[in-house]
Amino acid sequence: MTVYVAEINGRGIVAFNTADRDSADQFFDSEPFRADFAVLESEGKPLWNGTDDIFIREAFPGEHARFKASQARAIKDEEIEDEDDEWVLFLVPVTDPTDEES
Repeated sequence: MTVYVAEINGRGIVAFNTADRDSADQFFDSEPFRADFAVLESEGKPLWNGTDDIFIREAFPGEHARFKASQARAIKDEEIEDEDDEWVLFLVPVTDPTDEES
């Protein structure tokens, strides 16, 4: 599995692991992902304005390390199964303004 990052305006936003570049493109181009991206905020600003390009690239070493550490914590904390290959990590603080608990 390779870790890919969605980057907007030069800022890595979210990391995701998948088998290959085509799968990463499909994930980041999916309607559910883009719908979440349009709603979620970071530091009071939308993650994505719906028009800026989302650039997909392989994770830089530091992003890869953060991703692997987060995935390992999720397995340790039993948030995901050890066999689960897929994991998503936001690289920026994220809030959902539609979440009633916020």
